[in-house]
Amino acid sequence: MERGTTAKVELTVGSEEFWARASADIASARDRVLIQAMTFEGDAAGSAVAGAVIASPARERRVLVDDYTRHVVNDTFLALSRDRTLHAEATATWDLFDAMIASGAGLRITNPVGRNPLRYATRNHKKLLVIDNAAWIGGINFSDHNFAWHDMMVRIECPQVADWLAAEFDRDWSGQTATSCGAVNGFDLLSLDGSANEAGFEPILNLIANARQSIEVVSAYPTFPFVDALAAVAARGLPVRLYTPRPNNKPVIRDYLMGVARKSGLDIRLTPMMTHAKAMLVDGEALVVGSSNFDFVSHRANAEYVATIRDPALITAFTARLLEPLREGASAPEAADHSPWRALRARAGLRLADVLVSFLDHGPRVAEWRRR
Repeated sequence: MERGTTAKVELTVGSEEFWARASADIASARDRVLIQAMTFEGDAAGSAVAGAVIASPARERRVLVDDYTRHVVNDTFLALSRDRTLHAEATATWDLFDAMIASGAGLRITNPVGRNPLRYATRNHKKLLVIDNAAWIGGINFSDHNFAWHDMMVRIECPQVADWLAAEFDRDWSGQTATSCGAVNGFDLLSLDGSANEAGFEPILNLIANARQSIEVVSAYPTFPFVDALAAVAARGLPVRLYTPRPNNKPVIRDYLMGVARKSGLDIRLTPMMTHAKAMLVDGEALVVGSSNFDFVSHRANAEYVATIRDPALITAFTARLLEPLREGASAPEAADHSPWRALRARAGLRLADVLVSFLDHGPRVAEWRRR
């Protein structure tokens, strides 16, 4: 594979722009197509991705999908639903997986729940594409409802970064993972496997704590310890703004944040649409992106990819294409958005969940795909 030192970094906003660019990468790949996601469903979005994998001329084609997809379709637990359409989509998903394997692609399932339902809480939350010398990280999963959300992905064309992330993909593929960090050609990369995330996230928490000018965060599900760290910065008098969706598919997070807003100097703004983007801009010069929602589950248990990027052109694009529209379109919470009782209940529930998750086995697991 050709080597070089110059990296090209691109921001794509929205699934349409992302998939147009990524599908072209897959179609032209010659060496490797490595794809990892938590959600991969048998709808139009998932079928497009599977079709691209099947048709790719790349020498190596492998896909990692979290076991979440076996249990949840369209944000609904299959075991709790009698919706025939939902179960038909699940069957279509299994058909896609079988078709990819039949084409010669490898497919494995991360963190299988098995017979212990408590394992559901410890997910491999990573989203990654490594296509020859380009790597994609961000928040987009492969399903229609994820494609419909406001989201973003970052494409890094750099052999060293692609190789580093491909090696981490291989760790997940084998189940022999560890929390890893690397300063690669100017990018600070984190690969967190769920077993030592507290230590792994220290560079991000330190970046927050050492902010000098401002912080802006976009996330649907931020919680402690990241929100506590942001509040501490706001208490020093620095402007700290957090964009999170009013129509949140997990309203308990919005209720928790409304309580935090009343007790801290955080400037919380509610977006009119469901945003699934995950990004943090510190002092206008360090952009943190990846799969982490900056939440307690990320900090405690989920496998994640996170990158801190200081590329001025990327930060300019991020500011113009993502932050500026949010600054214009998001609004301050209204009276109806806040309920002291809901906020108290949300905080207590999330703290209890954090304690329970701390007792779970966070070790990585992987299994070959087998249709039940």
